[in-house]
Amino acid sequence: MGGFARRWRLVALALLGLIAAGCATGRLDATKPVGENAQQIDGLMRLSGWMAVGVGILVAAAVVTIIVKFRAKPTDDPDDLPPQIHGNRKAELTWTIIPTILLIFLTVYTLPTVFALASQGDGITIKVEGQQWWWQFSYDIDEDGQYDIVTANDLVIPTGEEINLEIHSNDVIHSFWIPQLNGKKDAVPGRVHDWRISSNEPGIFYGECVEFCGLSHANMQMRAIALDPDDFDRWVQQQYDGQTQARDVAPAEGTPEAAGATLFETHCISCHVVDGAYESAAGGNANLLSGLAPNLTNLMGRTAFAGALYDTYLPDGSLNIAELREWVRNAPNMKPARADNQQGMLDFSEVLTDQDLDNLVAFLKTLGSPPVLPQ
Repeated sequence: MGGFARRWRLVALALLGLIAAGCATGRLDATKPVGENAQQIDGLMRLSGWMAVGVGILVAAAVVTIIVKFRAKPTDDPDDLPPQIHGNRKAELTWTIIPTILLIFLTVYTLPTVFALASQGDGITIKVEGQQWWWQFSYDIDEDGQYDIVTANDLVIPTGEEINLEIHSNDVIHSFWIPQLNGKKDAVPGRVHDWRISSNEPGIFYGECVEFCGLSHANMQMRAIALDPDDFDRWVQQQYDGQTQARDVAPAEGTPEAAGATLFETHCISCHVVDGAYESAAGGNANLLSGLAPNLTNLMGRTAFAGALYDTYLPDGSLNIAELREWVRNAPNMKPARADNQQGMLDFSEVLTDQDLDNLVAFLKTLGSPPVLPQ
């Protein structure tokens, strides 16, 4: 009896652990959809879930009824065989027809949503590129075929619009997922997958790559920042202003910013682009397998860096200098990478002195202004 009790205790603990894990809250929450597309998916999931619960209850009730009704009685002769029944047409038709009807109903109910999710929205189109291990977002605001704004990790969108996404991959298969705004869509090399997202309310919504893509797959995150239309227009203007600043305003000679700019030219421009100032790595020519590294034109206007793994600003609004500085010094120590295989940022801990790091960070602080955040 003691062994039996121990086994049941272990089963109970395992169930308790599963329940506790299911109750965990975090940044990724598909149970609180905000975008219209995510709400449609949530409705289908809840409908099919409740249907499954109903079927499960009926099956469990049938099993319990059979166990109770046909259990062996003390008066039964153990040598007697019960009546042998070879099939029951009514029962077989019942458990075949009912699931068929349920599946037909679910199919008919689901198909309109499938086609609706595949359609294009009426908002702007954003090019999404996945690469090991971060996301790039490119905007053709003027619709002239040229990408006016290129950013990383932060996908900034206006509220009240169905935003069209053209999802690509520059190396291996990734999968784009911001659960509160829509479902998953793969990013496949050599292909373009259309998708759309939307939010009717301002906010910051978190996402991740959900297709295993190598060493730092779990660290390949992103954020969708939904802004009111006026705030979105302000964000667009901020991006243009950052480009103008980088192109027309050079750091004053003899300052830490100027020294940092020199170091940036020496160590960084083979991979990173600053629009109008350092563009030798533009057009997919960076020394990486993906051919691209994050465009740093408006680095200070982003909420996160290193594949959205680290916040750019602390809760009090001050710049996260400590982690930014350490990222520049030894990125592979903060986020697993294979820099020797052209996958991820190099380790500069043996190259840059403490003064060099301070100067580089001083220069990076000039790239853009603090982000426009949801009100």
